Amino acid sequence: MSFSEAVQWWDEWQLRILVLGSLFLQYFLFITAALRKRRTPAWFRFLTWLAYLFSDALAIYALATLFNRHKKQEWLWTHRDSAGLEALWAPILLLHLGGQDGITAYSIEDNEMWKRHVLTAMSQIAVAVYVFRKSLSGGDNKLFKATILVFIPGILKCLEKPWALKKASFNSMAEALGSRVHDATGVNSLDEYVQAAVAAVRGGGGDGEEKPSDSEVNDKPYRLFVDLPYSYFVRLQNLKYMVQISRDGVQFQLCSGLSNTFSRLYTKSEVYKGGRGSLLRAVAVILTFASIVLFHKSHRESYNVTDVKITYALLWCTAAMEFMSVGLKSCFNYFVSLLRLPEPDQVEQYNLIGHLANKKKRKRLAFWLGSLDQFCCMPPAPSESSDGITKLVFDHIILHGWRNCISDTATYRRFNDSRGQCTLEREGCSNLETRLQMPFDESVLVWHLATDFCLYHREGWTDAHEEAASRCREISNYMAYLLFINPEMLMPGARPGLIRAACYEIKYLLMGDQPQSGVPDKKLMSLAGDEELARKIIRTLENTVGTRFAHCALALAKDLLSLGKHKMWRVIQGVWVEMLCFSAGRSRGYLHAKSLGRGGEYISYIWLLLWYMGMETLADRLQRTELHEKGDMGASVQTLAPVLASSELPIFAQPIMASGPQYYPFPPPYPPGNPPPFHPDFSPQNGIAIPGDATATVIPPTAMVIPGNPVPGDPVPTATGDKNA
Repeated sequence: MSFSEAVQWWDEWQLRILVLGSLFLQYFLFITAALRKRRTPAWFRFLTWLAYLFSDALAIYALATLFNRHKKQEWLWTHRDSAGLEALWAPILLLHLGGQDGITAYSIEDNEMWKRHVLTAMSQIAVAVYVFRKSLSGGDNKLFKATILVFIPGILKCLEKPWALKKASFNSMAEALGSRVHDATGVNSLDEYVQAAVAAVRGGGGDGEEKPSDSEVNDKPYRLFVDLPYSYFVRLQNLKYMVQISRDGVQFQLCSGLSNTFSRLYTKSEVYKGGRGSLLRAVAVILTFASIVLFHKSHRESYNVTDVKITYALLWCTAAMEFMSVGLKSCFNYFVSLLRLPEPDQVEQYNLIGHLANKKKRKRLAFWLGSLDQFCCMPPAPSESSDGITKLVFDHIILHGWRNCISDTATYRRFNDSRGQCTLEREGCSNLETRLQMPFDESVLVWHLATDFCLYHREGWTDAHEEAASRCREISNYMAYLLFINPEMLMPGARPGLIRAACYEIKYLLMGDQPQSGVPDKKLMSLAGDEELARKIIRTLENTVGTRFAHCALALAKDLLSLGKHKMWRVIQGVWVEMLCFSAGRSRGYLHAKSLGRGGEYISYIWLLLWYMGMETLADRLQRTELHEKGDMGASVQTLAPVLASSELPIFAQPIMASGPQYYPFPPPYPPGNPPPFHPDFSPQNGIAIPGDATATVIPPTAMVIPGNPVPGDPVPTATGDKNA
C-alpha cells in the first residue's frame, strides 16, 4: 500500500475507528468501575487511569472529526450514503462523553474540575447539534426520529457528569453538610456526652431506655470526610448502637459506611438517588432501545453497508450497557466477587528486616508507574487478620476505655491522646514509658524493630503466644507500611526517610570494618531469610555501642523479654493497638476519601470505628472549645535541652564510640536524595569528628537523614543555644 492509498484509507476509516474505540473504552470502564472498591494491582489501576483520560479525549476527537467533515459541502455531496448515519453517531458519542455511572471521578481531585466539564459538555452538545442539522435531509423520517430519541438521553447524560462532579466536590459537600443542624437534645457539652456515654456502656442508662435502631444509626458518615464534626447526640446514638451489636457485626458496619462514601464521591449515586433519578434512568434506557427499532425500520439499505453494521453495533452495545448499569448491577457485582480480588480491608505489610533480606530486583515498570516502593512490601494479611485487629480495637475502646479508664473529660482526652502509655500503666511497666518519649514516627520504627527482635525468641511458646505474636507483627508491619509507603495517613509530618535511614544504619552495622570505598559488601546481605538476618543484626548490635534506631530497638526488646512471654505479648499488643488508634485519630478525612479511590486503606476502618465508638477524631479535636489542662500525651516528646548527657541525646545525635573523638553515623554512600552532612570536619570514613566530650556540641537528628539539609559550611547548632535550633 502506497502512502497516498494509506492516507485515503485513513480518511475513510478514521471516524469508524474513533467511534468503535470510544465504545471499547466505555465497556472497559464499565468493567473496571465495578472493581474499584477492591484492591487491584498497580498496572490495572494504571490502565484504568489511561482509559478514564482517553475516553473523553476520544469522544471529543470523534465529534471534532464529524464537525470538520460536515462543515464541508463537497464532502457532504460525495458521501451522501454516510452523512445521515454519521449524524446518528453524534448523540451516541454524547452518551459516551457522559461516562459510566460507576466511575464519574478517578481521583478525588477530578471532582474539583466540574466547571471544566460543564464547558466541555456544552461545547460538545453544540457540535453534535450542528452535525445533526447539517447531515439529515427530509428523506428518511425514521432515521430522523431515531436520532432525536438518542439525543435526549445523550444530552441528559452528558450534563449529568459535571453535575455529579459538582455534588461530590469537597466545597459543595462542606457547604451542603455544614448547613445541616443535628438534634442535640439533652447533650450540649463534652462533659454531658462523656457521662452519658459511660452510663450507656456500663449499663447505667436503665433497661427502659430506648435503644437506637438500624435506621437511626448514621451509615453515611460524609461529614467526617470533610472534617466536620457531628453533634454529641449523633455520636452518642452511634455508640449505643455499636455496644448492642455483636463484635462480628462491627466490620460489616464499617464496610457499609466506607462503601456508601465511595459511591458518594466517585460515582453518580447522588444524582440518581430518589424517584426522579430512577425515572430519568429508566426513560434513557427505553429511548435507547426505541431508537434501535426506528433505525431498523428506516431506509438503511440506501446507506453504506459498513456504516450500517457499525451503527447497529453502536446502538445495541450502548443500549445493552445502559440496561446493565441499571437492571443487572447486582448480578454483575456478584460475578466480580467471584474474581476473589483482595478486599479493601486487607492489612498491607512491610517489614524492614524482610526488605533487607529480600533479593528481588526492582522492576522498571514499577518505577514508571510510581509504585517502586510497593515492590518492597510483603503480601497483605488476609481479611481474617483485619477482622481480628478490628475486634482488638473494639475491645480496647470498650474494656480499657469506656469501662475502666474513662470517667470524665480529662480521662476521655487522656485515653484518646495515649499511644501506649495506658497499656504500660495498666501492666505496671512504667520503666518502658521512656521508650515512647520520642517523635511518633521514630517510635513506630523503634517498636517495629523491637517486635521483630522479640519474635525470634520462641522457646516455650504455646499456640496462644503464636497467635498473639502473629497479630502483633501484622499491626507492626502495617504501621511500618504506612510510614514508608503512605506517611501522610500515618500522621501529618511523618518522615518516610526514617525507614531508609534505618536500612542504611543496619547495613553499615553488618559491614563491620568498612572498606575504603565506603560501599557495603552485598554478600553480607545474601542471607537465607528474615530470621537469620535478624539474629545476625542482634549479635552485631550486642557487640557495638550506640543509641541509634537499631540499638534503641534492641534495648527495648531486652526490656520486653524480661517481662515474660505472656506479659510481653500483652504489652506489645496493647501498645500497637494504641498506636494504631492514635494514628487514625489524627488523620484528615480528605486523605481517607482520597485513598478510597485507590482501593482504600485499612486505617480508614479504624478511623471510622473510632467515630462510631464515640472517640475523638481530628474534626472533634479541631473544634475543641477549651484547652487540655495537662497537654497532649502524644506530644510528650524528648527534645534537645540546653545540657544533655550523652545517654540522653536523641536518635542519630549519638556518637558511635564511647570515648575519645566522637564519630557520627552515615559514611558515604548516602541515602538517595540526601546531601552529605554539612560539618566541615566530616571524615569520609567515620562521619563527623567532634573533639572532646559529646555533650559539648549536638547535631540535630534530622540533619543527616532528611532531604533538604543545610548546605556545607553552615555552623553546627550547640546544645547551649536555643531549644528550637
